[in-house]
Amino acid sequence: MVIKGAIVKVASRCNLNCTYCFMYHAGDDSYQRQPKRMTALVRDALLQRVLEHCNRYGLKTFDFILHGGEPLLAGKRFFEQFVAQAIARLTPAVEPRFFIQTNGLLLDEAWCRHLGRLGIRVGISLDGPASVNDRYRTDHRGQSSFLAVERGLRYALQSDWLVNHPGVLTVIDPTTNPVAVYEYFRSVGVRELDFLFPDATFDRPPYQPATSDTPYADWLITVFDQWFMTKNKPRIRLFEQLIALILGQDVQSERWGMGTNEFMVVETNGEIEPSDMLKICGPDFTKTGVNVCTHALVDALDHSLIALHRNSHQTLSRICQKCPVVAVCGGGLLAHRYSARKGFDNPSVYCRDLLKLITHTQSRVIAFLPVAIRQEADLAPLSYDDALAAVQAVQMNGYCKGDNVK
Repeated sequence: MVIKGAIVKVASRCNLNCTYCFMYHAGDDSYQRQPKRMTALVRDALLQRVLEHCNRYGLKTFDFILHGGEPLLAGKRFFEQFVAQAIARLTPAVEPRFFIQTNGLLLDEAWCRHLGRLGIRVGISLDGPASVNDRYRTDHRGQSSFLAVERGLRYALQSDWLVNHPGVLTVIDPTTNPVAVYEYFRSVGVRELDFLFPDATFDRPPYQPATSDTPYADWLITVFDQWFMTKNKPRIRLFEQLIALILGQDVQSERWGMGTNEFMVVETNGEIEPSDMLKICGPDFTKTGVNVCTHALVDALDHSLIALHRNSHQTLSRICQKCPVVAVCGGGLLAHRYSARKGFDNPSVYCRDLLKLITHTQSRVIAFLPVAIRQEADLAPLSYDDALAAVQAVQMNGYCKGDNVK
């Protein structure tokens, strides 16, 4: 029942118009009915609910991931007040920790100094060099965002004020050169990087070229092979989590593994929702009617969608349950399993990509280990072909019973 953090939507609008965005370009216009910024009333209600929750469950820390839209649109005064109120309300019993994910468009020296003074850790969204980034990440006039965002990234990377070395989130475009994207981030000094699959469902499938049925795995494998044996390389969260899971370690992640999802979204009006990526499933899909102004955080778990999201790695389709890499994959992101006909009772729309990426990574990691450790742990690689055959056997059995994947 424990909730360890909240993704706080401090601003519901954005100064970019990224065409792949699940919030503004997936058919859900509920953001238009949200306040543009979180009010002091909602902020105070949220902090009170967090205090009650931490006291009830004995939590010593609580994470606030300040998000949007574009969170910097809330303004410097908002963040100053939010952090001050959180510290006043929660400490010393609970340590509040603050993170922000920004598109970087407004970042400058003044913002870096402000965020650093407040102890807010910074993450920035950028898809690569201009030729890659500007395919999808443009402003509301369709103009390039790259130069302004890269300028913000460089301010953050060089800042002596920030409490962390800023990480970068990148959405994969399988038509681009993966090595060029990876080397670009190395060239500008990024030390922490993460790659995201584009949000998609069976009703809104991802781009699929005719040349490959695993384009996203192929892209990532190219980067992985470049990264794995390189010295002085950036940390790449996706690969580090994957390696940890393959070695049998526990990983707390929404996208894979077998753990529970311990974060909730709090909208600008105070409504508690599951993952905002679920907005891609349809209009008002994430609306719960549960609000920090009227409900305890734990009350949200009574809502079926929030409960499903929390336990998404344990609530799996029959195909996923029989999959040989399920302990690593965990069925993937919940949103990527959705179809209007079967709900979430599907494997991921990226199932083959995940199979190929996991088996490739497993083979590389096992081959890197000393023979004695491999023998002691009884580790043996599983080929992609064998893993795919196992999944297809379960799938064919389902077809025979009328249990279609979609």
